[in-house]
Amino acid sequence: MINLFRAEWAKINGNRWVSGCMIWIFPIGAVAIMLLLGVIMAFSSATRASFATDNSGWNDMLVGTWSILNNPLGRLLLLGFTAVIFAGEYQWSTWKNVVPRSRRVSLILTKFFTLGVFVVFAFVIMSILLAVGWGILTWIAGGHYGPRVTMDVVRDVAGDYGLAAGLAFISTLIAAGFAALAGMLTRSILGGVLVSFAVTLGEAASAIGLSIIAFFLDWAPVLKLYRFTPTYNLLNVNEWIVNHQAVVMDMSYGDTKHVVLSNSMEFSLLALGVWIVGLIALTAYWFQRQDVTS
Repeated sequence: MINLFRAEWAKINGNRWVSGCMIWIFPIGAVAIMLLLGVIMAFSSATRASFATDNSGWNDMLVGTWSILNNPLGRLLLLGFTAVIFAGEYQWSTWKNVVPRSRRVSLILTKFFTLGVFVVFAFVIMSILLAVGWGILTWIAGGHYGPRVTMDVVRDVAGDYGLAAGLAFISTLIAAGFAALAGMLTRSILGGVLVSFAVTLGEAASAIGLSIIAFFLDWAPVLKLYRFTPTYNLLNVNEWIVNHQAVVMDMSYGDTKHVVLSNSMEFSLLALGVWIVGLIALTAYWFQRQDVTS
């Protein structure tokens, strides 16, 4: 398994254009933004004053960075990256060379795990760069960059940071599940991207479809199905991590019929876990039955 992990890591990172433009662009962009803000600060007293009075702390920067991956736009970027990684195996004919010498289930599981670790590693670097860069700019402007480092603060931040990183890992696995299935179905990078995008956008917009169904059936409980979708649960867990409260969504149809959705963090994590297990199991089953040597 360790050798498979190293091989997958080298393969993913070795595809420099894809990993660079879709993943490493985030930490690189963080540095670019900090440098740009530094230049603006040098010539703008208003910007310096804004930083001097800014209340953002290093804890907010560390934890808040992960929100990028846990929103719909971030998931679309993950879909593009994972679609290339999975569907590319067919277009580059690498499955033919690897699969006969490896167990397929182990290969798929390792590929999912490596993708998740790769994305999380890049965002760990990004979060550190943003936290340090913002602190330097605040210090130059003469502002206060808190909170003061104590064991209690470090313990709280470490807990929230671990949850945020774990949620990013979950988001990556779900995106990889959709992209892997789409890639295996189409055996094409473009097809994998388009199909996985369509499925993810359809899932995110399923609230509209459920509202239409509820309207024609005049049955409000059908709206509650949205609470099981990856989109809602990813946003909900992220809200619990950042603001320590649930995302409250009021779904309605007609003039007076509505349903209020509000999941606990435990429920959302369970729902996301079911999605991950289901997608990976379906991918492994499908891959096990495929003829990839033709």
